[in-house]
Order: sequence, then structure tokens, then C-alpha cells
Amino acid sequence: MIEGSCLCGAVRFRVKRMSGIVECHCAMCRKAAGGHAGFFFVARRDEVTWEGEAELTHYESSPGLIRSFCARCGTAMTGANLKEADETIILSANALDGDVPARVIAQEFRASKATWFEGHDGAEHFDGPYPGWEKLRP
Repeated sequence: MIEGSCLCGAVRFRVKRMSGIVECHCAMCRKAAGGHAGFFFVARRDEVTWEGEAELTHYESSPGLIRSFCARCGTAMTGANLKEADETIILSANALDGDVPARVIAQEFRASKATWFEGHDGAEHFDGPYPGWEKLRP
């Protein structure tokens, strides 16, 4: 089982399977993650269990897209998911605990990369959305 939690421990998730991790450099993901990029993965909603879900607060960051954060400590717990949920959920890899069976497989929105960050540029990269999101569905 793959586990994640917020900084204060009020919210936790467990997931059976996960996709590879995508690093997003868009300004919204950088701000939501509080760093040089947001790191996200895809899982099936029916394979995710939550503890402390009542502590999540939600923000519509773009029309029709909802992000979830711990209301106590502010840790981003999900990426930008559809307001009308489908069978998958984008979870924050920044919230993962321990070693996980996935690594960064791609970077998206590299043209928006923070000018102050120089890092792991060996990952496949794109100037727009990662075209492989559909392939990430477990």
C-alpha cells in the first residue's frame, strides 16, 4: 500500500496503485505546492482511501478544476481534479510518505519553469501538458 499525509498528520491517504510522477512547472502548481514545481500522480478513485477527509478544504483554481488542501496546515493533497469527478484522481506526490514504486517520468509546462530553479532536466519534458496523462491511468 502506498501512503501519503499532510504536514500535520490530520489528513492521510492510501492508494493501491499509482502512475509515474509528473512534475508541473506552471505557476498555479508552483504556488499550490509552495516550491519550484508541483509533483503529481494519477490513481483510481476506487483504490484510494482517506483518513481525515473532513479536514480537506477545496479551491477551484481554474473553472471546473478543484484542488484540495489540509485546512489545518495547508499541505496540497490533490492536484487540479475535475469538479465533476471521473474515475481517476490526481494526488500530490509531495504528500507521499516513505519510498514509493514510482519516479518522475515527465515534466510539463517547462516554459513556465521558475527562473531560479536548475534541476533534474534529464526527465522527458514538454512545453505544454504532458501528452501521456491518459497512459498513466492504472
